[in-house]
Amino acid sequence: MRRTAVTQLSRHGKTAREYWETYRPQALAELGSPEQQAAYFLELDLRVTEEIGRLTTELLQQLPVGERAAARQATRSQAQELVYAEEIWLEKEPGTEHREM
Repeated sequence: MRRTAVTQLSRHGKTAREYWETYRPQALAELGSPEQQAAYFLELDLRVTEEIGRLTTELLQQLPVGERAAARQATRSQAQELVYAEEIWLEKEPGTEHREM
């Protein structure tokens, strides 16, 4: 069996992992072993990265061509906020609301 190199998490995956450690510790434990958790966050990281790129493109295409270059960073930030709300900022577990990341 051939092994592939372990991919490092981007900031999206690291943010998700930190959020879960802080606000969703029970759900994190339910993911299983540390290896299963790592696999989950790697897959989430890739999915979030792809979705941010897809949504950024979709939002930019709604703008006039002449405005797209200037709006790229703001549009990417908007896409990231939307994707994070859907994929990362999940409901906090009871008793964790007072914690800070």
